[in-house]
Amino acid sequence: MNIILSKNIYPLNRAHRTMLDPITITGEPRSADTLDILEPEIVVEYNPEVLTRNYAYIPQFLRYYTFEKPPTIQGKTMILHLEVDAFYTYRAAIMASQCIAERSSSKFDLYLNDEAVAAEAGYEYYSYSLPYTFNPDGGKYILSVAGGV
Repeated sequence: MNIILSKNIYPLNRAHRTMLDPITITGEPRSADTLDILEPEIVVEYNPEVLTRNYAYIPQFLRYYTFEKPPTIQGKTMILHLEVDAFYTYRAAIMASQCIAERSSSKFDLYLNDEAVAAEAGYEYYSYSLPYTFNPDGGKYILSVAGGV
């Protein structure tokens, strides 16, 4: 099977990454009878370039992997101890999914309680849609707030 090894310099919780210095090697599962595609152990021919990589993609499994621990060197072979990177493997489906985000750095939802945002007790916040389009260049507007003590 082909294995594409690369250097990953980005945090594992980042959805968009650029893999650096990819190389393609061939290898075989350490044990074909007990192959675990989530944490595979792959035997490859010894190559010092493998020691400089920390990320893998196995096209046959359609999954991305991190190195669970450094490769084990056994004479002229190496054993790669891999662990699936579920976030990066399924990032397209995750990014395309519809959800309610609990926290966002740019947008907010007044209807979600967010303990990280301090607000004075006793105030109520409402959001309304106006029956017309707001155009600051086409008129004069007065904002007024009423109610409360």
